[in-house]
Amino acid sequence: MFSKYSTKPMDLSPTEVVDLANITLNNEVTKGLVPAQVEYVKESVAEINEELGCVGQSLRAVAANLSDIKDNIKPGNWRAFLKSGAVNCSERFAVDLVSAYTNWLGGADVEDNLLASLTPRSLALMGSKGVTDKERQKVFEAVESGERMTEATVRTLVKGGKKKKKNYSARTESERIKELKDKIDSYKKVINNLQDENRKLSKLLSNREKFNH
Repeated sequence: MFSKYSTKPMDLSPTEVVDLANITLNNEVTKGLVPAQVEYVKESVAEINEELGCVGQSLRAVAANLSDIKDNIKPGNWRAFLKSGAVNCSERFAVDLVSAYTNWLGGADVEDNLLASLTPRSLALMGSKGVTDKERQKVFEAVESGERMTEATVRTLVKGGKKKKKNYSARTESERIKELKDKIDSYKKVINNLQDENRKLSKLLSNREKFNH
């Protein structure tokens, strides 16, 4: 079973090799595994973490470009743009990203990987009226703890309300790694879509600048 992994070694850069050495797997994860399997899991974790960072980075870039377009055209043109299908996302997706970027994300010092687990709607909720940096930090702490971040969960964390207690500490590290590995393909698809969208937005902005000059 393991042999299929060993035939596709990852091409790690020197930076990634250093990061790999810092990845710690507890005994529950490595129990019964040979060194090559442990190395494979660490390489996968490094790749997963890199992909998560790319998702967050792409979300931030798309939000910035959309906000720039909104700021540089008339409201009527902006509404038409949202409905035009020019970019590969829904109108709600775009509106939520712009709202998040305008209200807090644009000036936030937050790691890209933490954004990957949050939907545009959740990001917009985190910029709702009255929400503070302290309340947003609660969301990031929940993300880091491994909690499943639904929009309802984010709403509860930033706006208060009753929340069912769950024993997230009971989740083992191996379960969390498996969950991340299961998601990596879908994240790659998200990255590709966001990068395509970002290229379209950048082209639109470039054309606007040429027109203005």
